[in-house]
Amino acid sequence: MAVLVLYATKSGATEQCAKVLSAELSDCTLCNIAVDKPDIESFDQIILGAGVRDGKIYKPIRDFIKKNQTELLKKSMGYYICNEKPKKTEEIIEDNIPVDLKKAAICIESFGGYKAYAAPKEGTDQLKGIFIDRIKVFSKSLNK
Repeated sequence: MAVLVLYATKSGATEQCAKVLSAELSDCTLCNIAVDKPDIESFDQIILGAGVRDGKIYKPIRDFIKKNQTELLKKSMGYYICNEKPKKTEEIIEDNIPVDLKKAAICIESFGGYKAYAAPKEGTDQLKGIFIDRIKVFSKSLNK
């Protein structure tokens, strides 16, 4: 099964999560939406990842969802967000992912995150604030 992990990142947490996730999945392609626009028809499973600012998922993924909602419903889907406020996770998911896509999703999860101004500096632990265990559980849900 061809898997696409499509993400948008501002401070880097979402990209770090995408890299960890892709290592857990077979036949996986990583794609930063700011760099490339993939042909989603060539993938069986699509995982969308986005950072969160002010309760909204990062705009490039929001726009991608709006533009491709019908096509996404034909795919096996998973969603993850990177947000530094765990108590707001359910609200963020509720407000940012359309109902039909939520219902059709295999899994939706928050992998943690950090405030943009507190992003790890180059040469330090890039996964600080990220819940690696959640990424591993998420990947197992997708592999069933």
